[in-house]
Amino acid sequence: MATQPPSGIRLSALCPKFLHTNSTSHTWPFSAVAELIDNAYDPDVNAKQIWIDKTVINDCICLTFTDNGNGMTSDKLHKMLSFGFSEKVTMNDHVPVGLYGNGFKSGSMRLGKDAMVFTKNEESMSVGFLSQTYLEVIKAEHVVVPIVSFNKQRQVLDSTESKASLAAILEHSLFSKEQQLLAELDAIIGKKGTRIIIWNLRSYKSATEFDFDKDKYDIRIPEDLDETAGKKGYKKQERMDQIAPESDYSLRAYCSILYLKPRMQIILRGQKVKTQLVSKSLAYIERDIYRPKFLTNKTVRITFGFNCRNKDHYGIMMYHRNRLIKAYEKVGCQLRANNMGVGVVGIIDCYFLKPTHNKQDFDYTNEYRLTITALGDKLNDYWNEMKVKKHAEYPLNLPVEDIQKRPDQTWVQCDSCLKWRKLPDGIDQLPEKWYCSNNPDPQFRNCDVPEEPEDEDVVHPTYEKTYKKKDREKFRIRQLETAPRIHAELLFPKTPVSSQTFTPVKEGVPRGHLSEVANTYSTRLINHHRGSPQSEPENNSLKRRLPTRSSILNAKNRRLSNQVFENSHQDDDDDEDVIILEENSTPKPAGDDDTEVKLQQSPMEQSGVEVEPVGDSEPCGQTGSTGTSTSQCDQGTTTATQTEVPSLVVKKEETVEDAIDVRNDTAALPACVETEGKTHETQGTFDKSASDASCKLNELRNELLLVTQKKKK
Repeated sequence: MATQPPSGIRLSALCPKFLHTNSTSHTWPFSAVAELIDNAYDPDVNAKQIWIDKTVINDCICLTFTDNGNGMTSDKLHKMLSFGFSEKVTMNDHVPVGLYGNGFKSGSMRLGKDAMVFTKNEESMSVGFLSQTYLEVIKAEHVVVPIVSFNKQRQVLDSTESKASLAAILEHSLFSKEQQLLAELDAIIGKKGTRIIIWNLRSYKSATEFDFDKDKYDIRIPEDLDETAGKKGYKKQERMDQIAPESDYSLRAYCSILYLKPRMQIILRGQKVKTQLVSKSLAYIERDIYRPKFLTNKTVRITFGFNCRNKDHYGIMMYHRNRLIKAYEKVGCQLRANNMGVGVVGIIDCYFLKPTHNKQDFDYTNEYRLTITALGDKLNDYWNEMKVKKHAEYPLNLPVEDIQKRPDQTWVQCDSCLKWRKLPDGIDQLPEKWYCSNNPDPQFRNCDVPEEPEDEDVVHPTYEKTYKKKDREKFRIRQLETAPRIHAELLFPKTPVSSQTFTPVKEGVPRGHLSEVANTYSTRLINHHRGSPQSEPENNSLKRRLPTRSSILNAKNRRLSNQVFENSHQDDDDDEDVIILEENSTPKPAGDDDTEVKLQQSPMEQSGVEVEPVGDSEPCGQTGSTGTSTSQCDQGTTTATQTEVPSLVVKKEETVEDAIDVRNDTAALPACVETEGKTHETQGTFDKSASDASCKLNELRNELLLVTQKKKK
């Protein structure tokens, strides 16, 4: 088989424990079964049928796999029992699944500890033995595989190797006589084929990991018992948060979708598996095109449709060289916690990706990630298009996933030639065995007639994505409708800033700058009111942008409500953001009314926060705007600040004389509230109020300057 190593150079050894280590790549038992089915399917064997069954030999439960393929010579059998030898090539457009020369070893040793291979062709017959039990008993340091060869006369070839191997097989296997080996070779129907027997099956709690009793025509994975909820069910590890499809726990269901276009019949426990053309068994079938940038001038066809059998089983069926790798992979909108994409199945042959060791996933490469992203986008396109289209056809507001469906086409496989034939619509029942002679279409009523050609147009999608055009049109119309409003808002902003978004701060700002900013803001506000006196309250506003963050604005602007003026004598004021300037030890008068004037900076282009003063007709006490009290109420207040933040309110503790002046100035406050509460106010009254407000602000500025000078002395 292999040439001898150069003199003095050692061969790499393979420990018998590696047989088990290698098998652990199959976390799911059906993936191990699929490896053995692949060996029969590949073009070097090219079997037409494979029989999978359970049998009992010497009180030992066994799994058997028998095919009618080309069989093997003893040398080829030796390579099959060795590691890494793969000489499979494409024949007649039949691309092999096997890649690594490891499938039989990993698959058989995952199912059981011991396996025996019987194979024959037109020249010879051979028996091979791969057994962990045998290697443990003889305490082997390397993996050894006994192989016995027989000639056409059913006699053991006279060689030292065959005699030693025969003795080892008869001593350590289930077969203790040579005639029993020949009987198993006779069980292979025809002159060519292979039969695999696996025993010492993996078990759990004194039972095998397979359930052979629930369905006598199926091999199932037993249900798991949820000890907390008391529910039974089986789910693959990667599908714990999804509804498990039947193919996860039923070998019959899994075999029916194992190949994108089946070329081999699978007979499971005496009953044929009803294979299907997955891409043609859907409803509302459409095809899309994927052009990977990492593939030069190549296109990949993606088929989308709805699952007719169970809407809860949906996702992408990802094949590689006709072999299923990932089933029901959720992408795009199907990943969201809603009903988007429910029932949609996508099918793609990812021949450009590299499958993992166990052929149950793809290498997580950049190409794989790009493919998954593209599949998600295209599935979203199909879902949106079907949703719009079916909503127009079914105006009863029935969700598209709940509409009763049937496959767009009906295809059946001939039991003789294994060709696929398309049947006319309306045929629901088919016989157990179907042949081309049963075809209603006379053109394809003979097994010698080639299959109907499939649509080979892989350049353009089969449907127009009209929903995108409609969305673009709706967006264009929406832009035209909202453009005038947006333009008006830019000229006359009106979004108010809630007082709850302001937070207290204690950063200093020069008092002179504060009073200057206050005058500027008051002047601009008055000009705005003069320019639009007829406006409604919600439109007669001015957004004022501040150069500070919203977090450093005064949190107490809610005190501009009625409670500020009516309940100012209460003692529960929050003075966390107020700084007291104490000049004398005279206590504050009990009846002192503290009316706050909110001062804002004016540069709108440096803003992070928008502040909206309300219009003329809104009372002072009903607004949360920080600019309202300044522009609408004739207020006499005494305020100052020690921080750099313009919105921080500072109270100056007054002497008795100052308090009397303040009370005299604020005596007209209720009249202001009543006047501002009226819906229509004359322009002359407003101008007078604005002028008074300007005068009061000037007085504030002068008083602040005096306080500053006294403090410095």
